[in-house]
Amino acid sequence: MLKLLNKRRGALQPTHLIAIILLITFIGIAIYYWQQSKTARLPVSDRPSFIAIEPALAEQTRRLDNKVYGGLPQTATQTKLIILPNIGFYAGYCDERRSPLWVAYRLDAKDFEHHLSRPKAFKVDPRTLSRVDPKEYAKSGYDRGHLAPNSAIASRFGRDAQLETFYMSNIVPQTPELNRRVWQRLEKLEDDYANNRGTIWVIAGPIFDEHIKTIGNNIEVPDAFFKIIIDEEQDGLKSLAFLIPQTVTGKEPIEHFLTSIDEIEKLTGLDFFWPLSDGPESRLESAVPAKLW
Repeated sequence: MLKLLNKRRGALQPTHLIAIILLITFIGIAIYYWQQSKTARLPVSDRPSFIAIEPALAEQTRRLDNKVYGGLPQTATQTKLIILPNIGFYAGYCDERRSPLWVAYRLDAKDFEHHLSRPKAFKVDPRTLSRVDPKEYAKSGYDRGHLAPNSAIASRFGRDAQLETFYMSNIVPQTPELNRRVWQRLEKLEDDYANNRGTIWVIAGPIFDEHIKTIGNNIEVPDAFFKIIIDEEQDGLKSLAFLIPQTVTGKEPIEHFLTSIDEIEKLTGLDFFWPLSDGPESRLESAVPAKLW
């Protein structure tokens, strides 16, 4: 009996062992290629979008008091802008549209809570030719919407900086649903990011299409607004970009408005982060994040 059992074992063991080895090898190869193909199918938004921080980008940022990330946005059109430096932000203002086309600022983590009351009045910016008066918004149906935020600037740069956010060169027509709901929540989000991450940079502005609508004395009403948030981490640079139409109800989640920087550039004619070399710029600006940080 023992001899017969040994014989059976000897007959079965080699073939079974080879079959098991082949099966394990096949399964391992299949799993590997399945994972590779799954990764290849992932949209750009699901992958890390870090890029190296190039010296030219850092140098342009330092030149602008570390408030405008990567240099002043450039315009590909013939639109004339005047650059308005403020204590807490820069603005690119267009007298023709009687509106800022972009603002840029840096938010650091707050060391302590600032309790500054909201200024009672908006004011004409004497540095502009258009001299937009706050009264031009009266009974228009639009709010005087801040691009550089009152509260966040006040809490980092103080009272004088806060007062500058009430210059009409920082103000755009926004629907109440946008200004008091979605835009306000987005401002709260960037404030939280700054407190949690240490430092972020923001660029925001209006988007106009060919159908011109105005209020007051030819103040153009934007069709939508953009906001770009930049964060530097040890691994590199990453961004979030938002495109928000005036037609919001105010109840939409912020994630609903995520887009790419490329899309914002196409709609505005602005060029952001131009000091970057082509490869890193393309990776940064083409990514559409799937979710917030």
